[in-house]
Amino acid sequence: MGGGGNGKEKWKVGPTKKRGSPQRQKQAAKKTPPSSRKEYTTTAVNNDHKMEDENEHIDLSASAKRISPDLQQLLLNVFKYALFSSLEQVNRDVDNTEEGEGEEEEEKDISTQIQQLKTHLFNRDFESAFTDASPSLLRAYALRWSASRSLAYCGLFKGVIDCALESGHGLDDGKEDVGVLCIGGGAGAEIVALAGAWRALQDEQNIIKDTDESLPLEGVENLSLDEATSPKQKRRRKMGITAIDIAEWSDVVSRLTAGIHSPDVFGTKTFVAPLISGQEDEGIDISFQKMDILSLSEEGLKSLLHRQRVISLMFTLNELFSTSISRTTQLLLRMTDIASPGTILMVVDSPGSYSTLSFAKNDSTETQQQQRQYPMKFLLDHTLLSVAEGSWEKLVSQDSRWFRKDANHKLHYNVELEGGQGYIRLEDMRFQIHIYRRLSSSNQKE
Repeated sequence: MGGGGNGKEKWKVGPTKKRGSPQRQKQAAKKTPPSSRKEYTTTAVNNDHKMEDENEHIDLSASAKRISPDLQQLLLNVFKYALFSSLEQVNRDVDNTEEGEGEEEEEKDISTQIQQLKTHLFNRDFESAFTDASPSLLRAYALRWSASRSLAYCGLFKGVIDCALESGHGLDDGKEDVGVLCIGGGAGAEIVALAGAWRALQDEQNIIKDTDESLPLEGVENLSLDEATSPKQKRRRKMGITAIDIAEWSDVVSRLTAGIHSPDVFGTKTFVAPLISGQEDEGIDISFQKMDILSLSEEGLKSLLHRQRVISLMFTLNELFSTSISRTTQLLLRMTDIASPGTILMVVDSPGSYSTLSFAKNDSTETQQQQRQYPMKFLLDHTLLSVAEGSWEKLVSQDSRWFRKDANHKLHYNVELEGGQGYIRLEDMRFQIHIYRRLSSSNQKE
């Protein structure tokens, strides 16, 4: 199986049998909500990650602590404003190209829509839940499940972006914007989380700038003209977020983008709205593309990965492997060839047996088919670290990690359910996480 990209690096993989003929819509299973997956039950796990983090290249615990409850509250407020406010209020910010469509669907209350989604997901009818779902049903999903996930993702992205901007890996040149590709990111959790991480980085930079400006101008005679007029000082980086998904999430992404930039969102004491201003030197660009990543052409994949510094697969890779192990393996190897040195790949998925894949193997001595099982982590490591040996280094690998809301701070997500059913509940999240960094071609073994 040949890799893509520059044609210099080719990967040979032994024959891999596909897993039956699963429906393409199975990819949408990545969005199965916590309430319908057993791995989100509060089983006892080791909550102390200090020992793990000491052995990792990225201190995720420290990054998470730098996302304050006030910033988390602002992320929740963006979701509520963008997806739960009246249509009149939202349409002041969103140019709705489908105005007038789905008005009957809009009349359904949020409780009915959530129950409808739960039924589809329980029956593994992902086509009805996502691929064929109306815009309002997808908004209900994002309100119910994406908001909670964005809280967990924000600290992770903060640590990954910090790492991507480190000097010495061909990325920190002060000229390029930060490109992030979110594969399977249409439901909005990654988009809002990245905006929150970017806001945290901006605020930290502003504090450093204010501190530097208050110091005496010592050593100014040693400052070169090049340093004084460097692009890094002239202009701040912007972040470009590209979310792709097999379902049509453009309405959700448009509304969340408006909420991220809107000053009308209710802010917090230390984090006023908008979450990200629209100013040219400190903004973010957000785009969405509906596509099947496994069917993307070589040129299409090159265009998609061009100048991306971070690639995320959040609760997506396991479902891609479930669709086709061989095609997903090929995708990872094509990404390996195309990705620039220093590119960060982040994979987050369900922990333990919930990310174990099975496929049939024909036994030459027996007529019956045997089921072989592989953990997603094994397939991922085998592809990136063995087949593409010398191309990636692993920065983080944790098989079970919890995100829990800070019990000392009460987050308010007042999205009320009709019929006296209370409010949407924010949930803790358990997941596995693996982070890799693309090495230079000189590391590739012959």
